[in-house]
Formats: sequence, structure tokens, C-alpha cells
Amino acid sequence: MKIQLERLGRVVPIALFLLAATSRLAVAQEAPKAEEPPASPPPLRLEARPLEESLPPQVALTLADSRTDYRIGRQDLLEIKVFDVEELNQTVRVSDDGSISMPLLGRLVVSGLTKTDLEQMLARLLGERYVRDPQVTVFVREYESKKIAVTGAVKKPGTFEMLGRKTLLEMISMAGGLDTDLGKEIIVFRQSDERPTERIALDLEQLVYRADPALNLVLQPNDIVYVPVVEKMRIFVSGAVRNPDVYEVPRDEPVTVLKAVTLAGGPTIRAAEKHVQVLRTDARGERLVLDVDLKKVKRGKSEDPLLHEGDIVLVPESFF
Repeated sequence: MKIQLERLGRVVPIALFLLAATSRLAVAQEAPKAEEPPASPPPLRLEARPLEESLPPQVALTLADSRTDYRIGRQDLLEIKVFDVEELNQTVRVSDDGSISMPLLGRLVVSGLTKTDLEQMLARLLGERYVRDPQVTVFVREYESKKIAVTGAVKKPGTFEMLGRKTLLEMISMAGGLDTDLGKEIIVFRQSDERPTERIALDLEQLVYRADPALNLVLQPNDIVYVPVVEKMRIFVSGAVRNPDVYEVPRDEPVTVLKAVTLAGGPTIRAAEKHVQVLRTDARGERLVLDVDLKKVKRGKSEDPLLHEGDIVLVPESFF
């Protein structure tokens, strides 16, 4: 009996150990496998390149123009300030020789410099002589050297500041657009110190009405855009016409007697078309009378006289 109990004492611990191991194995088999961490994405590659390369050419050009520092020119009005040194603050206009006068520094040539260039130059000169670590700012209050005049047959003629790239049509738009009674061309007068004033004539119909881009000239500072007003002459149409009146007609477009009568609405039913007269005063002040048979003119059997400034076309009435 004692032997059996000893054997049982040895078997029970072994059985318990095997049961525990079997349980751990079953739990291990039933437990779901832990999910593997997702693979790290590949590192993001950034490629740097100039902004202009990713923009359309027109936008890139505009961006480049906007970053271009303005270059000071003659007659520009500059406001110069030196931080914490009010005695050196001043507003000065650039003279015709491209220079300004500064307290302590005297005469300085600034034409052709950018605003940043001038700030650095003034800071350097003041720092070398008078002020320790000066902070200089320059503000261009008036851009007199970059102006374009637009005159003639436009709605708002005047002088306009030219900041950046401006074309002929843009400047005409700034002047309110074209007015009535304009001629057949637009003239750009281009001034330069190196050569005589250049006259550039552009066909108005091709530029405006047919939108020829080749004629949309890129303007330069100090250009003068002139839209000629068409020169007119006055003629008088009187007598047996539907609308007797004074008519203004372009001087460069010949007007005949038949055209003048047509402008006045044509002859009435009582008009004596065979006895039309043109009353004219010549250069010596003498009165001339030209007889015109309008019926023959209409049939092409008689000449249709050209009218002069101040001519009176008289269409008499027929009483028979």
C-alpha cells in the first residue's frame, strides 16, 4: 500500500505538468497570429524646379515682370527715410541729369538704379561717414520717367504711368477707349536720347477691327500715342431735299453733289433736278456758281462735281 501511494505521488505531478503544457499548446494554436505591421511607404521624393517652368509662358512672363525691380529715372519723385534720423528724411525729385542732392552726401547719380540699389548705396555712404548701421528705405512716389501720353480721338486723353509691360491696346483701354470721329491710323511717337524721334504709323482697321496681334506694339517709356481725329469739312444742302442741313464730312473722303443730296435724304418730288446749283466762294472771296444736271449725273451722262469746304448745294423746286 505504501508503495502504491509513493507511485501515485510521483505520477500526479507529472500528469499535472503534461496537462498544463497541453493547455498552453492548445491556447497557442487557437490564438490568432498577430498582424504584421504594414510596410513603410517609400519616402516621398521632392523635386525642386523654378516656378516659371510649371506655369504657362504668359503667366510666367507676368510673374517675372512683377519681380523685376523698378529702375529710377529722370523726374521721378523719391521719398527717402533713414530710421531714427529724421534730419536725413526728405522727398526729392530726380533731376534731368539723373541725380539728386542729399544732406551730408551732396549730389548723387541715381538714374538707372533700382530702389534696392539706392537703399544699399545710401546706407553704405552714411555708414562710412556719419551713422552707425543706418536703415534706409526708398519709396517712389511718382513714376515720371515711366509715363506714356495718349492723346487725340480717345475718351480720356492724358498721361499714364507705365509699370511693367504695356501694349498699345492696353494703353488705349486705360485712356477710356477710342472715341468717335477718328482717322484711319494710330501713330506712336518714340523718343530717344540717342536718335531722332521715330514716327510709327499703324493701320487702325487692322489693329482694332481685324485684331492683328503683330500691330499691338509693346510700348516704351515716354512714347506718345496719337489717335488722329479725322479732319472734316462742312457743306450745306438746301432747297427741295428731305433733310436740308449743314453736314460735316471727312475731308479725306471726297463728297460729290450726288452724295451730298443723298446725305440730305434725297430730292423731294418737287425738286428740279436738272437745275441744281453749287454756290462756292473762292480764295479771293468771289462767288462762283456751278450748274449741275443731277438727272444726267444719275444716268452717268454728266460729271458729278466734287464739293469744297463751305460749298452750298441748292436744289430748286419745280413749279411745272
